Amino acid sequence: MLDDNNDKTMARNQVIAIVLMSVLLIVWFQFFMPAPPPVQPDTPDEQAEQAPPAAGTAPEPSDAATAEAVEVEAGWPHLPPPPSADAVPDDIVLEDDDRRLVFTPVGGRLRAAYIKLYHYEDEELQIIPQPPLVDGVAPPDTDAIYPLGLEFSDEAIGRELDRRLFQAEKHADGKGVTFTIELPGAARISKSFRMAESPHLLDLEVRYANLEPEGTERRHGIDRTPAYWVTWGPGLATDDQRRGLQPSIVIHRDGHNETTAVAKLDPYTPKRIPDAEWIALKTAYFCVAVKPEHSDEEPIESAVVQAVASESAVMLGLGAPRFIVPSGGENVTSFRVYVGPTYKPYLAAAWPTLPSAKRFFEWESMWWMDRFAAGLLTLLNWFYSIIPSYGVAIIVLTVLVRMAMFPLTWKSMKSMKGMQALAPQMQEIKEKYGEDQQEMNKRVMELYRDHGVNPLGGCLPMLLQMPVFLALYRMLWSAYELRGAPFTLLSFGDYTWIRDLSQPDRLLHLSFLADAPFVGSALEYLNILPILMAIAMVVSQKLMPTSGPGQSEQQRIIMTVMPVMFAVICYNMASGLNLYILTSTVLGIAQNKLIPSAKLNEPPKKKATRPKKKQNFYTAAQARKRQMAKKTREDNSRKPSSAKRASKR
Repeated sequence: MLDDNNDKTMARNQVIAIVLMSVLLIVWFQFFMPAPPPVQPDTPDEQAEQAPPAAGTAPEPSDAATAEAVEVEAGWPHLPPPPSADAVPDDIVLEDDDRRLVFTPVGGRLRAAYIKLYHYEDEELQIIPQPPLVDGVAPPDTDAIYPLGLEFSDEAIGRELDRRLFQAEKHADGKGVTFTIELPGAARISKSFRMAESPHLLDLEVRYANLEPEGTERRHGIDRTPAYWVTWGPGLATDDQRRGLQPSIVIHRDGHNETTAVAKLDPYTPKRIPDAEWIALKTAYFCVAVKPEHSDEEPIESAVVQAVASESAVMLGLGAPRFIVPSGGENVTSFRVYVGPTYKPYLAAAWPTLPSAKRFFEWESMWWMDRFAAGLLTLLNWFYSIIPSYGVAIIVLTVLVRMAMFPLTWKSMKSMKGMQALAPQMQEIKEKYGEDQQEMNKRVMELYRDHGVNPLGGCLPMLLQMPVFLALYRMLWSAYELRGAPFTLLSFGDYTWIRDLSQPDRLLHLSFLADAPFVGSALEYLNILPILMAIAMVVSQKLMPTSGPGQSEQQRIIMTVMPVMFAVICYNMASGLNLYILTSTVLGIAQNKLIPSAKLNEPPKKKATRPKKKQNFYTAAQARKRQMAKKTREDNSRKPSSAKRASKR
C-alpha cells in the first residue's frame, strides 16, 4: 500500500499535469488555431456583381428561382443550392458513328447512352437504366442516379455535386463538352468529356482548382482513401438477364481479374479493393469500364464497389489518387471510360487488358475451357468471313467436329457390335461364375481382351464431345457476334424463320400460353428446332448398334424418354446451339447409313493366346484362395444329399 508521502506526491503530479495541459490548450487556441475561411457574400445584389457566364454556357437560374433558393451554406465548401426543375437547361448530345451520348447539366452526368448496332439491322439500344416514375412522372435530375458522377471523400461535399447545376460548354467540333461548377471562395471543378477515336471510348478529365485565400492548401484523400470516385450507377439496362446471364463486376489488379456477380454483393457493406487498375460492369453483350490515366509516381487509386438495395441496380466507382492543392493551384486527373459491346476488337482498342473482362467461363479452374470456347468463336468468325452466314458457319463447324470424331466413332460402333456378338459367351460366364463376382468379372475382362473389345469404347466419343458441347453452349449463348445474327438461308420473302441465333428460333407466337400455370412464358413461342432434335435423336438410337442381344423394357423406356427430356432442357436455349445439336445428330444418322454394315457386323476375332507369365506370389496366393473357396462351396452342396441317404437306412 502507498503511504501518506506517496499519496501527496501523486496528487501534486496530477495537479501539475492538469495545469500544463490547460496552458497548452490556451496557447493553441490563442496563437496556432487556423482562422475560419471568410464568409462569401450571398445577397442578391452582391451575387449580381459577379462576372457573367462565358458564351455558350448554360444560363443561370431565373430571378424567381434565386429568390426562393436557400442561402449559400456558410463555410467550406460553399455549395450553391440545387436548381429548380424549370431552371435546368437542355441536355447536351454528343454523337458519332458508334454511339449517341446524352448528358444532363445537373452534375454533368450521362443521362442516356444509345449504342448503334448496325452489323445486322439498324438499331439503337439505350443501356442506361432510367429512374422509376413516381405517380407517372419522372423524378427531377437532382434526385436521379446517373453514371459518371463524382463522389468526394470529403464529407462536406460527398455526392452533393451530382445535385448541383454545372455550366456546360460544348466543344467547337461537337465531339466533346465541358461542365464547370464554382464553389465561391473554395474551388472550381470541371468535368470534360470527349469522344475518343477508338470505338465506344470516352476520355474524361476532372480538374480541381483551389480558390481559397492565399496560403490555404486543400487536401483531398488520405493514405488509401482516394480524393474522389468516378461513379457508375445504377447498372446497365439490357435484355441479357432474360437468358439467365447475370451482370457481374470485374476488378483488374496485378495482372489478374477478380469477378463477382452483382447478385452476390452485400447491399449494405461496400466492397473496397485497393490497387485496382480498372473496374468494369459487364453483362453478356455489353460492358462499361473505367480506367484512370496517371503516372507511376502518383499514389495508387482504390476501387470501391457498392451494391444498391435492388435486384439489378449496382453502384460502383474508381477512385482518383489523393492530392494536396495549394491556393491558386490546380489538380488534373484523366480517366478512360468504355461504354459499348463486349466485342473483343473494340475492347482491345480501348486498352490492352480490357479484353480479359470478356470470358465464357468465369472460374479460374476452367481457363482451358474459356480458351477453347474463344478458339471455337475464332473459327466460327473465320467461316463467317468466307460465307457471310453464321447459320452456315455453325453447320460447317459441326461437320468438322464430326470428321474429327469419326475415328473414335468408328471404334465405338465396332466395340458395341463386338460386345453384342460376345453376348452368348458372356451369358455362359454369368451362369457358371454368378456366385463369385470377382471371378466372373475376371473372366469377362479376359473375354474382352482376347477378342479385342473395349467396353468403354461406346462412351468415349460422347465424353470427348462434352467439352465441345459445353464450349459451344457458353459461346453461342453470349458471343456478341451472334447477337441478332439471322439464318438468312431460311428466309422466305420478308419472313425469316431464325431471326437471332442467340435466341430460340420462335416459329410461332402462342399468346394463349403466355400465362400458363407452372410454365410461365416458357411455352409462349413454338420452337421447332428442339422438337426436330428430339425426333432425330430417337431415329439415331434406333439405328445405333446395341451392346447386347436385346434391351429390357426399362432400358427402352429410358432411351425413349432421354431425347424428350433433352429437348425440354434445350427448348429455350439459343437456336445456334440447337442447330449444332440437330446437325450433329443428322450427320450421325447419315454416318450409320453410309458405313458398310458387313464390315461393322464382322464378329470379333479371337486373339492369339500369349504364353502366360509366371504369377507372382500374391497373385498365386489369391488364385489358391479362390480355388479353396470354390471347393468348400461344392462340398457344402453335397452334404445334404449324404444326410438324406443316411436317414433312409
